[in-house]
Amino acid sequence: MTSPRKGARWAAMLLALLAACGSLERRLEDANALRHAGKPREALASYRRLLAEMGDAPLSDADARLRVKALQYAAEISYLELGDYPGAIAYYRRIVSLQPATAEAFEARGAIGDIYRERFNDPLAAIAQYADVAARDAPIAAGFQLKVVRAWLELKNFAQARTDARALRERWPAAPEADEAQLLTAQAWAMEGRAEEALGAFRALVERHPKPELEARALEGQALLYAQAGRFDRALELYAQALPIHANPEAIRTNIEAVSRRREAAKTAKPGDRIEAFDYGLRRAPTQEPRP
Repeated sequence: MTSPRKGARWAAMLLALLAACGSLERRLEDANALRHAGKPREALASYRRLLAEMGDAPLSDADARLRVKALQYAAEISYLELGDYPGAIAYYRRIVSLQPATAEAFEARGAIGDIYRERFNDPLAAIAQYADVAARDAPIAAGFQLKVVRAWLELKNFAQARTDARALRERWPAAPEADEAQLLTAQAWAMEGRAEEALGAFRALVERHPKPELEARALEGQALLYAQAGRFDRALELYAQALPIHANPEAIRTNIEAVSRRREAAKTAKPGDRIEAFDYGLRRAPTQEPRP
């Protein structure tokens, strides 16, 4: 039979254990408060202590969620506030290891890829991260396939960019990303200097009836190519179509003015003034560069 004194000790130990378990969430909140107070280093130290205590062993669902949150917050502070990119990657990789094939792991892979591409100027390493998510049966897979295409364009591997863009359109033909993949295909042809193929790809995008922003960019891309070829009237027609639906109408107006000047110069140029008439410097006008 347990003595009253031993029973009291067991009760005290149980209460202490329950308090410690319940304190995990409070300690996470305290670390968050330090972050919101503008003390990222102190917050990161608190996250580290919490993570060291929780370890990598299996936890209850509630505590496992807290651990992932602590890892996410530690990674964000390291990446965005302290500029410790290797440290951020280490936290993100720990999420992938502890919670594979989850939404949190996919987000972590995306963040790792972004760090490689934006901070380490290593699109190839980024592609490995993006492609892993793109191969999954997940709602965000098409978006990550689009990231793969953009990274290949950054590497100027135009053929591979078009291959992955085509794979996106075939796998998710009705997704919004399919229209963006078609735009990137056209841009890849244009960047490679293949004007005829680029024009065909831009026209194919317009025929898909994409959202107005993409249609405007496809019209703008065609206009630029026609202007470079000296077909100023056709370029102006296309710019006029793009103007009312373009996200940056001022840029379109600037291009219209530039092409109009070139057309007038071509009409009035004397024989032998071909370089002045076509004003080759304008060939470096704003282009349809892919967004990162």
